[in-house]
Amino acid sequence: MHPNTIPLLAPLRGVREDDPRPAIIAADGVRTYGDLRRRVTRYSEVLGCLGLRPYEAVAIGVEYGPDAVAAILATLEVGAAFVWLDGGQPAARNQNVARGCGARYLMTDSGQGGRRLVADLAQLNLGQLRIGDDSTAFVERVSRARGEATLPADTATVVYTSGSTGTPKGIVLTRSGIDQFTEWYAGQVGLSPDARQFQWAQFTYDAASVEIFSTMRSGATLVMPPPEVKSDVRAVVEWILRHDVTHMVTAPSLYRALIDAADGTGTAVLDKVRALTVSGEELRPALVAKMRAAFPRADIYNMYGQTENIAATFHLVTPEDEHSPAVPVGRPLPGREVVLRTADGDDVTDGELGEVWVRSRFLTPGYLNEPELTDAAFFPDPCGEPGVRIYRTGDLAGLLPNGELVFHRRVDHQIQLHGVRVELGEIEAALLDVADIVNAAVVPREIDEGRSQLVAYLQRGAGAAMSPEQIKAALARRLPRNMVPARFVVLDEMPLTTFGKIDRRRLPAVESDAGAPGAGASGGADAAAGSATERRLALIWSQILSVRPPGREADFFALGGDSLTVPRVRDAVLAGFGVRVPLSAFYECPRLDQLAERVDMLRPQATVGTP
Repeated sequence: MHPNTIPLLAPLRGVREDDPRPAIIAADGVRTYGDLRRRVTRYSEVLGCLGLRPYEAVAIGVEYGPDAVAAILATLEVGAAFVWLDGGQPAARNQNVARGCGARYLMTDSGQGGRRLVADLAQLNLGQLRIGDDSTAFVERVSRARGEATLPADTATVVYTSGSTGTPKGIVLTRSGIDQFTEWYAGQVGLSPDARQFQWAQFTYDAASVEIFSTMRSGATLVMPPPEVKSDVRAVVEWILRHDVTHMVTAPSLYRALIDAADGTGTAVLDKVRALTVSGEELRPALVAKMRAAFPRADIYNMYGQTENIAATFHLVTPEDEHSPAVPVGRPLPGREVVLRTADGDDVTDGELGEVWVRSRFLTPGYLNEPELTDAAFFPDPCGEPGVRIYRTGDLAGLLPNGELVFHRRVDHQIQLHGVRVELGEIEAALLDVADIVNAAVVPREIDEGRSQLVAYLQRGAGAAMSPEQIKAALARRLPRNMVPARFVVLDEMPLTTFGKIDRRRLPAVESDAGAPGAGASGGADAAAGSATERRLALIWSQILSVRPPGREADFFALGGDSLTVPRVRDAVLAGFGVRVPLSAFYECPRLDQLAERVDMLRPQATVGTP
């Protein structure tokens, strides 16, 4: 079957360029389906002149918005597959992704992120397509590379997730798999032409494909805020209200932050929302009650699955779930069968936990160019049904008497952090590449309900000189920001099992209180806050992070701060100092004294306090 006949793109087939229906709401206004059709046509015409073969990869790094969606659709329309790159990721990571998927072309724009990507990938000598400010597209450099096609047939995109071997691994998502799931999903949650779906996921995640394609196939409207809005939950609340959002899908930690932000702005309820899909993390009963209060008209769907199968089960949350020990993840989606197995592959007895195996014809073909990893996780259907395979998820779960699945825990060291899959082994491998570190273990530590941070335990060699701040900086050059541990604990020796492996259960607890030793960035006791600005800022951190007032060298993220609490601190600084601090400043100045200095720089000199 030719790629263009796949139903995934069918919704745009019959769209005329004068179609007035709203397709995308962005920061600069509304884009109609007709306008989207024009953009897709322009970009696909340029792509079509490059001689791309079916299922070759095009790396895309376009500013979030209508052009980004059009670039994805145009790539699929010419039969190629897209791989999304984020200009904010470390250069080494983007190079690994572009090289791993065999991309010959980079499609980008003239914005800051696009220019950074061009510079980061210069050594790969990719051909370049540029999207202009007037939504035109042109070729800046033609690719001379012509190797063998590396992508399996039917590939729509390759999603790169954290890999336990130390480098990201590419999971192939097929056109038919995305099409089957988004058709079911759109019908299940009631997406229709009058619906407005909020686009929150980063395009490097498979959740973004679900948001985009389920919206387009339904003739609904995609509400696409700019990145600075997505990173500020109070701004997200404003967008939801202003644009009458009806559908959302995100992780429990983000719903929790959203509800807290709504309370902080005095917004009693978000009653235009009709459907909330929860995925990526465990949904706890206490959060269900808060979601029902904040979204009184919304159905809540708890969904479970992995990128390897997009999703495996779903559960329509009921009022009884608020009082249950755990919220079920439900029953299999159409086209999927879920069974529980022992480590030896046998059936589990009633009431016992077992590893979740998913049987389906809609699984990923595997991990790109990683045959050993693929063979370890997938195997043919024992019944011999053509096209059907089985995926071992690595999750332990149990069955309720009514047949619904309840997630329990992982069997390995993979976690979900703010809805993003993180292989702790990748972080540990990066740590072991840092000079002087001879052993490392990374574990998540829960700060409060639904919020965790990563803690790195290190054993250094004799004469080691690198400080935790230097180690953190080294990791930031290799790993995405969300994978850099917030805290570093140096041990003389790692606790080991009798088999010589790190015994994670015996790693010491870490005090979350700001006054405890090790709460600061350097791992020692902090000096007391000095200036008036530092003292007032210390009180703000104390109230928001629920810690004792920290010292001037305390690190915001080591105290439990994260991307969900940064906007709350920024609001408090605005209220207390009359200064609007850019969100980026919190990452550039994580120490209290550094942030206080930035606040003073932004304030009129006459109002700057002194000790």
